[in-house]
Amino acid sequence: MKKFALLLLTAAAMMGGSAQAVTVRGWGTGSLVGHDLTDPENDGRTQEYINYNAVFRSSVEPYFGAEGAFNVFDNRVGAGDDKWCCDMNGWIEADFGDKRYQLTSFTASSANDYAERDSDKWQILGSNDGINYTVIFSYDVPGVSPWGGSRYQVNEYTAGTDYTLPAAYSIFRYQTFSVVNGSAHQLAELEFFGKELVEEAKDVPEPGSIALLGLGLLAGAGVARRKRA
Repeated sequence: MKKFALLLLTAAAMMGGSAQAVTVRGWGTGSLVGHDLTDPENDGRTQEYINYNAVFRSSVEPYFGAEGAFNVFDNRVGAGDDKWCCDMNGWIEADFGDKRYQLTSFTASSANDYAERDSDKWQILGSNDGINYTVIFSYDVPGVSPWGGSRYQVNEYTAGTDYTLPAAYSIFRYQTFSVVNGSAHQLAELEFFGKELVEEAKDVPEPGSIALLGLGLLAGAGVARRKRA
């Protein structure tokens, strides 16, 4: 589905006294960006832990299928095994090991049933050790869904517009703290996108250069001795 050039400005996006612009890409699987950090090749199995470029962990229901938490990374927006449901509070994260990324954007998609199950207080956090986490993005509007109650809606959040470009992290976590109403939480999909932090190599001379440098120093020392003689 073609990306919608739509900015949703609602009371749900009123945070810190200013309106936050949320890009609504559309509705359903076809509106996902695709090729995100967890599955750059876009070939991850929808019911199995195969072909993913990250280690997934969750505080509850850590598996694919049967409405498990890992379904939020299966490249599908839908019901049943295409979503995570139903504990009210919990977290899920993707660990990229020794690679670190600056989170440049991410998407979050609503699932099929009951808007009351949408989180009204949630965060995206980053970590490099799995112990200390830094908040990258926060949504906290009690009783209001970030999708305005719309089902299968794909929201896109971008650094520089919806949140400040963060430092580079190897782990990204979604954590929910409460829902619009009731005692069950659901989420269809998450996509993380980022710029990899590449450490600059130090300027170390090639072995051949080191040898030539040594010969040059010896030659210079010989000249100096002759001059003293």
